[in-house]
Amino acid sequence: MNDNKTYSFNDEERSIRINRSDLPTPWINYLSNGKMHAFVSQAGGGFAWWKSPIIYRMMHYRYQNVPMDGPGFYTYVREKDGTHWSPTFRPSETPLDSWHAEHHAGWSLFEGTKNGVTARLKLYCAMDVDAICYDLEIINNSDEEKELGLFAYADLAQLEWSTDLFYGYYIQSQVTTFYDEDLDAIIYRYQHTPQPFVEDVPLIWMAADRKMDSYSGDRDKFLGPYRYEQNPIALENGHCGNDTIECGHPCAAGQVNVTLKPGESDRVVFTLGVAPGGLVKHKETLANIKTDLEIFRSHQAIDAQFAKLTGWWDNHLNKFDCSIPNKDVERQINTWSPIQTVHNGRYSRSTSWHAPGYRGFGYRDTATDMVGIAYRDTKWATDMFLYLLSQQFEDGHALHTCYPEDGPSMTRGVTKHADDHLWMPMVAYAILAETADYSLLDQDVAWLSPEDNWTTYGSDTVWTHLMRGVEFTENNLGEKGFPLTFHGDWNDIILRFSRAGKGESIFCGQQYVIVLRQLIEIATEAGRDQADIDRLQQCLDKMVNNLETHAWDGEYWRRGFTDEGDIVGTKQAEYGKIFINPQSWSVWAGVGTDEQNNSGMDNAIKYTATDFGLRLVYPGFKTYPHDPDPFTGYNPGCAENGAVFCQANGWAIIALAKLGRSEDAWKIFGDMVPHTALTNIGLERYEAEPYAYASNIIGPENKRCGWANVTQVTGTAAWMDLVGTQYLLGVRPTLQGLEINPCIPADWKEYSMTREYRGATYQISVSNPDGVVKGVKSVTVNGVLIEGQVIDPSSVSGEAVVEIVMGEE
Repeated sequence: MNDNKTYSFNDEERSIRINRSDLPTPWINYLSNGKMHAFVSQAGGGFAWWKSPIIYRMMHYRYQNVPMDGPGFYTYVREKDGTHWSPTFRPSETPLDSWHAEHHAGWSLFEGTKNGVTARLKLYCAMDVDAICYDLEIINNSDEEKELGLFAYADLAQLEWSTDLFYGYYIQSQVTTFYDEDLDAIIYRYQHTPQPFVEDVPLIWMAADRKMDSYSGDRDKFLGPYRYEQNPIALENGHCGNDTIECGHPCAAGQVNVTLKPGESDRVVFTLGVAPGGLVKHKETLANIKTDLEIFRSHQAIDAQFAKLTGWWDNHLNKFDCSIPNKDVERQINTWSPIQTVHNGRYSRSTSWHAPGYRGFGYRDTATDMVGIAYRDTKWATDMFLYLLSQQFEDGHALHTCYPEDGPSMTRGVTKHADDHLWMPMVAYAILAETADYSLLDQDVAWLSPEDNWTTYGSDTVWTHLMRGVEFTENNLGEKGFPLTFHGDWNDIILRFSRAGKGESIFCGQQYVIVLRQLIEIATEAGRDQADIDRLQQCLDKMVNNLETHAWDGEYWRRGFTDEGDIVGTKQAEYGKIFINPQSWSVWAGVGTDEQNNSGMDNAIKYTATDFGLRLVYPGFKTYPHDPDPFTGYNPGCAENGAVFCQANGWAIIALAKLGRSEDAWKIFGDMVPHTALTNIGLERYEAEPYAYASNIIGPENKRCGWANVTQVTGTAAWMDLVGTQYLLGVRPTLQGLEINPCIPADWKEYSMTREYRGATYQISVSNPDGVVKGVKSVTVNGVLIEGQVIDPSSVSGEAVVEIVMGEE
């Protein structure tokens, strides 16, 4: 256990204990069963949604507003004298005798004690029903009998977020709450008829594991005039009021009273759930709710749902496990990076305490998440891969942002980007390296219609889709021979240099080389037509030549070219002299000489290094009013304009590992572990979670240097997962088998890993008797010495004991 006053990790339980509710920012956890989703902070703030936070947002949450981090998943304990308090501390904010919160994989726990009474609230999603459990254990540790009122409360939203925001004052006349005596549940019905999928619109319900003593569906009556969640009139009165609405502001609140003798305890479980079809099949939906409630009226059945949830997470996290000398890094690799990657796979860059859930699924974002998901859940990665291909246009480019649950109105005003389609071969490679099932390439996938960017038509094979992406790039090369940037590559604000449509991306040229190499390998292993392989090789040779001819700036690699043909990322520039991505991706692409690539990484470190990673660009560009037509409105040191962009640091670590520069690679990797970054920078400056990566950390050119900005929803998690497992600890899946190629600190003498791969479990031990940082002397599998560093999976059945000895070959 790692301890400090604010928080401590319990690695055995894969959890973090938080001892302070008033943190600088919310530290959140996500709850989900795959369709029902929520996030909750250490203080109980957050909201729930079903399938999509755009059209099925169940609860309100205040963004860019104060008081911060609310409303949320609120419970109250009311004592006989009217005193009330919350195990989440908020919303009551009554001082407690003791308090802490815990975040686990997929569930959170809050424990508060006041006047000899302890309340433990466990929040989680049921796995077989779309419902969130407010599982409340109440214990009387005092020497007197306690008469307690237990309340649960949710501030319900008009399901369509933008409609609620802009037209809620009209739509409030299209909402109803009612109490169903047969179900003993408060029910909310949203009746806005233009809803894009009327047949799916759910009823939202709240109930308890026993008969409720009171309820409310009227937020205004529950809270009272000019009050809010901290001091509801219902708590003052000791009764929810039994109010419902036919217009106004809905809520779901329930009350259960308990009497506890000294030493006694009770368990009360409130549930907040949804049942689809509430508008068009109202009676059937109510009957379905009744069936669902049978689960939540039995503690044994509730416990079975919780066991299914923890079982899902155990299965996912156990796909890889390591024991290494650096325990902070070990914890991040084993637990928190894969947890965060799941969250990003589910929510892309859309939903957190600062991201309101309106962005949908970024094409490149979700593709990169699936590269990180593939080795733990190949089916999920494959399903999402096929969906993303269905969002590709027939000319080969892809929809930049996808809205799988939200209807065609969200896909207007689409933009074209140089890189979106180029991530798909990387996902294909990650999946095929796990399965070797090349029939994937022959599956038919439809094309996206450019008429509405929503409907699909026709179909072609996965391989045709991938090759069509190659042809799109080939058909859209600029004067220098690099991919046209269009509205951006991975760095969208690079579009400043391509407003006229002539700017070129060297970075995308490097990415193109990587995916061409992957496609050639896939085609060769799968026995595709030689004509396709020849075409891919022709494209590869041409792009490598372009890069080696036009992309080198003398000491490092350039970033691209403007519409006018001027160089982006050159030592001659006043601002934006060097970008780190071209330095790292050149190594990954295998372009240039070792001397050039080491020089590129040397200069990246020289100019961009901080104590918490490398800045994306140096120096940052000036903005208004210093430049009337700036690169960006971002101030220097912020985001893509000189912040430490964490995802890009993952690629830098890959490059350093491939170059054998262990000390540099591990310094960046270790410094960027969120717990380490917070420790080094300081809590009040860093602010964010010590278990989840941020998108970026404000750089030295800004007075807020060290602030972790845009947390949780970032591709950093997937890339750092892959960096740690594949390129540093050195267990990398390939089409031929499991490659062993570590890059470790010289003082590591040994470490071990467990890796599930193609139906077998690999128990891997690594010894380093000579203190090298890279190089494998021998690989032994089940006592048999093999040639090379790739383990042929056909030679393994069930379990493999793998012994690696590092050293000079």
